[in-house]
Amino acid sequence: MVREGSGVRAKRTHAARQAAWRLQVRWTGKTMLLAIVFLVVSGVYLAVNARLARAGREVLTLEDRRSELLRVTSELGSELATRTAPETMLARAGVLGFHPAGPDDVVFLTIDDYIPPAEFVAPRPSAADDDGQAMLSPAYTETLGDWLMRWIGSSESAS
Repeated sequence: MVREGSGVRAKRTHAARQAAWRLQVRWTGKTMLLAIVFLVVSGVYLAVNARLARAGREVLTLEDRRSELLRVTSELGSELATRTAPETMLARAGVLGFHPAGPDDVVFLTIDDYIPPAEFVAPRPSAADDDGQAMLSPAYTETLGDWLMRWIGSSESAS
């Protein structure tokens, strides 16, 4: 009696011997598939690395720009401090014809129907006698000693 599985195997071996080019096509197809997968993965890897390198260069460029802007800001700040120094401002005012105002130079104006703004009055604390603990939960006002005494007391009563 011939088993069915051995007959199929014999036919397959016979077909492979008969057409060896089929095995070559199969192996070539598998090799090409692996090569294509390898090329696609390599391409994605290179694309990601190129994008990462470009982002790194952009970060370096922006850091250089930032340091340059900080330097320019510092220079402008020091120039502003030099130009607005009290001695410099007094000298410039003198060149422009200004002089310190005396009592005879000051003119006060009165404006009819002017209502001055109300003075600021700070709010008073509430009248309730509060020791500051009313706003906190008892769990937050209990000290470690209180907690230990309560814990020891509860363990003694359980005994």
